[in-house]
Amino acid sequence: MGIPLLSFKQAFTAQDINYYSFLKETASPEKYASSQLKYKIFCCLWAIASIFHMANFNGFSINLTFFLLTTAAIALIAKPSSTVRLLIFISLQMYQAATDLPRISNHWILFTFVNFTIIQSYVYLIIKRKSFYIDKVELLNTFAPLVRMELIVLYIFAVFHKLNAGFFDTDASCAVQFLMLQNNYYNILPSSKTLLALNIYFTLLVETLIPLLICFRKTRYIGILLGLVFHCVLAYNPLNGFYDFSATVFALYFLFTSTSFSNKIHSLYQKALQRKSVLKKRLLQFNLVNFALFSLSILFLLFLINIYTRVFQDYFRHVLWTGYSVSFIVIFMLSMRTKDKSDNTRTFSFAHYSLLLFPILVFLNGLCPYLGLKTESSYAMFSNLRTEGGVTNHYIVPTSTQIFDYQKDVVEIVASSDPYLLSLAQKGKLLVFFEFRKHVKKNLPASITYIRNGQRKTFESSKASATDELLQGSYVLDKVLRFRTFYKDGVQECTH
Repeated sequence: MGIPLLSFKQAFTAQDINYYSFLKETASPEKYASSQLKYKIFCCLWAIASIFHMANFNGFSINLTFFLLTTAAIALIAKPSSTVRLLIFISLQMYQAATDLPRISNHWILFTFVNFTIIQSYVYLIIKRKSFYIDKVELLNTFAPLVRMELIVLYIFAVFHKLNAGFFDTDASCAVQFLMLQNNYYNILPSSKTLLALNIYFTLLVETLIPLLICFRKTRYIGILLGLVFHCVLAYNPLNGFYDFSATVFALYFLFTSTSFSNKIHSLYQKALQRKSVLKKRLLQFNLVNFALFSLSILFLLFLINIYTRVFQDYFRHVLWTGYSVSFIVIFMLSMRTKDKSDNTRTFSFAHYSLLLFPILVFLNGLCPYLGLKTESSYAMFSNLRTEGGVTNHYIVPTSTQIFDYQKDVVEIVASSDPYLLSLAQKGKLLVFFEFRKHVKKNLPASITYIRNGQRKTFESSKASATDELLQGSYVLDKVLRFRTFYKDGVQECTH
């Protein structure tokens, strides 16, 4: 099919071309409209996920980039059909992630990989169509299978990393500590040792079932529902604002759903608008009943706010996350009653082999601890995994797989004028030389005494030359590699 000449505005507002005509398919206007709707809703969910990320550390206005990213997210929600707004939002997120490196959370690095995937898909379609006009449905159908792969890879490593002695140790396991912290805060479940131990196996079972179930069409909705409930509850753990991770996963689950879910969201939204209009007309009719109801509603709302501020501190978790996640789950459950028989798309069918670049990079990122590379932001969050210093607690992967030597080069701090390094010495914790060097180069402590490879060494910043080994480094490697600290006795604590 020939592509008509389009203005710049038409090219970025998706007008006048039906994507299915490219495929030589006979598609009903309803099917195309449903697919467009799904694209718009995903854009909204993706922007909402970034807002939850920024809310986790009150980052809406912490610097200009975060302010612009917040603005871009709101603008995208206001008009999700705009390609320009999507590209601006994605660009700002990737820029922020680049500035955050190497201190970047696992969900934010996945967020970045997904955005790179969307950008690559967009460029691929520009080259393929020889036009800057890219149909939104075609773009969605190009990047969605790749992003689905990336989510499955995340789950594979989230489970695989936990197959270690530390995670099954009831005294150190993150699964045990998570349940204890959550129960101490909300005091709902009994804190018996048996229940705490069972949570280790329950966590692994759920995180294994979720990707398995959503990979197959017949069990997909059960798997999505299981994942939604699991991540909804996880977000209430007081250890961290996990609603940022959960919101990201919610948006990615959406790509596994059929258009019946999108249509249900749209229909409920339209009904809400209609009811709002009717209610508004009724309330505008002044009478004593309406005035009393309005006044009582305001007083009741203020009463709830007063109660809430006394009981909870994190309003974003207990108000906004609760409203968002519960609404998402309820609407999803309602959509499960409707079968979309016209949805025959292949879950992981990709348009071209070149598009597998970022799914492969997502996989390699998860392999890093076993290759001797970084141990942070490699999806090993709260897994108790330890692979440093020629020692591993993983049940399957030996240290011989480490083809890089970063984790083998270990430093023990003896004494230091630097408070952080001194605290490591007092706790009996070690760190990889690569991470030690980065800290020294950045902070320039007055003095450090440390042991590296059995040799006791001393560093004094006033006497150090520019060629000192602790003042060297590669900018690129320093940005992409980060290693966590670990205990000398081999027990790995529950840490990010």
